[in-house]
Amino acid sequence: MTSAWNPPKHIPVFFDIPDTPPQRRIRIYDGMSPLRLAASIIRSAGWHAALGCLLLVLYNTAMTLVPLALGAAIDRGIGPVTTGTPAGEAVGGFLQWLAVLAGLYVAINLTYRFGGRIGWFAVQRAKYELSSRVIERILDARGTAGGPQLPGRLLSVATSDSDRASSALYFAVYPLGNIVAVVVAAVSLFAIHPMLGLTVILGSPLLLALMAVVARPLQKRAEEEQEGIADAAGIAADLVSGYRVISGIHAQRAAANHYRGVSRSALRGTLAANKAEGAVIGINNALTSLFAGVVTVIAAALAFNGSISIGGLIAAAAMAQVLLDPLRSLIEDAATLGAMVLSSAKRVLDQLHIGPDPEALGTHRIPASPTLSIHSPQMTDPIDVGPGEFLVIDPSAIDADGLVTAMTLTSRGEQDKSPNITLDGRPLREHDPAEVRRHILVAPHQPDLLEPTLFANVASLEAVPGSDEHARARDALQTARCDSLEHELPDGYDTHIGDGGRTLSGGQRQRVALARALHRRPPVLVLHDPTNSVDSATENDIAIRVRSAREGFTTIVITSSPAFHAVSTNSIAGELS
Repeated sequence: MTSAWNPPKHIPVFFDIPDTPPQRRIRIYDGMSPLRLAASIIRSAGWHAALGCLLLVLYNTAMTLVPLALGAAIDRGIGPVTTGTPAGEAVGGFLQWLAVLAGLYVAINLTYRFGGRIGWFAVQRAKYELSSRVIERILDARGTAGGPQLPGRLLSVATSDSDRASSALYFAVYPLGNIVAVVVAAVSLFAIHPMLGLTVILGSPLLLALMAVVARPLQKRAEEEQEGIADAAGIAADLVSGYRVISGIHAQRAAANHYRGVSRSALRGTLAANKAEGAVIGINNALTSLFAGVVTVIAAALAFNGSISIGGLIAAAAMAQVLLDPLRSLIEDAATLGAMVLSSAKRVLDQLHIGPDPEALGTHRIPASPTLSIHSPQMTDPIDVGPGEFLVIDPSAIDADGLVTAMTLTSRGEQDKSPNITLDGRPLREHDPAEVRRHILVAPHQPDLLEPTLFANVASLEAVPGSDEHARARDALQTARCDSLEHELPDGYDTHIGDGGRTLSGGQRQRVALARALHRRPPVLVLHDPTNSVDSATENDIAIRVRSAREGFTTIVITSSPAFHAVSTNSIAGELS
């Protein structure tokens, strides 16, 4: 009785995802040109690019030698039979060349498979590094100079442009193999007859030069296409995020017209770029096919006058067809892919070279127990918030939105109108932004929830049952009165809430966001209307629980809720001047 196959728990694979993020290899510096960035991306691949290139050189060499071996098999194995040689004597040579053909096809399969995978791995590693550097710049605690940028535009640079710029590695892996294929074909055809070799030697550079002239306008159009797509993506994301406001002021038609105009402009750019790319590819296909036809016609003429054998004719005709792919790849990579790589590399460099917000260059550390002061144009005296204080401010007493943006270091150029924050007499902007974000957490009025589950929005993925973090997350959920959701939702805290928490009600989303803020336990917590969508009885219970949970920590709540004002250590009512 045979036992069932018991496969290993993990089948080893080549080029698996590493356990730790790879080290940075792409060198980027100020004043760098797109061409130098492309070269830096190529150098970053190291031995991956070299080995991938070597294997693909062998692949193209084997591919090009197949027609030569086929012609030899015909001349040495079939040709003698047609002239009266016994089949038994000719079969040995025929089988010998068949074995050569089989060996070439084995080499073709292995070199292409592993050469392509190594090259693909190098490209993916470069894409990861480049996109992570763009994302790191976007998420820098010091922000960016020149004002905020549309999220969709930033997403386009971090994904599409980083992806295209990393394709520069294809120039390190594939072109040399294609050039070797052309050279091997030229030498092989020269061996069949010098005229055939000279045709390839003279015609190939001429084709490349001609296509370089034809493709010259494509780079500019590719850059305009990427700019238009990024603008359209940015405006689309902006409209979606602000759709409620747009609906509230009945501006849907104006917003739609604005996006339609930008989208059509992007469409025109895309169509122009695609039209240019299609023209390049079409001309390339026509010229390379014509070139292969010329080689075949010359070979046929030489065969008719007896200068080459039938096997030589077949080898020359087949080699002319094999030449099509490397020639097309060389021309298209240089013309179309090169233009896209350089235009995307420029946009990536433009994003990486944007300096930090000049108003967020502070370096001072935050003291252990600072006194926080709020200076507002609406008030004659500043509000001093001592360590461990639970302050509640009525929204009518202060510019609530201005206070929130000031606390997050995102207000720009409106310090004369917005509240000004100081820590122990030093403006908040003079402190290290990373320190500010570690010490001060601002929970906005409109919370953003993420997929997949309710619990994942409060605790990290490492919060496994039984861990301290898991227990603290459950405590935070109970403080925010989310404990009822464990029984109301189909899968309790493991219920999938959808993108933005769309499966939850407004009050449920607020409570989950509040639990997330409480779980962080920041030294200073700012809550902006955290329970305005919650019923009064639940709100009163939440206020008492939050007050107890924040004992010893500084808390500022901007709300008109009587429940929070009742539990505060210091309450600022409205209509102050």
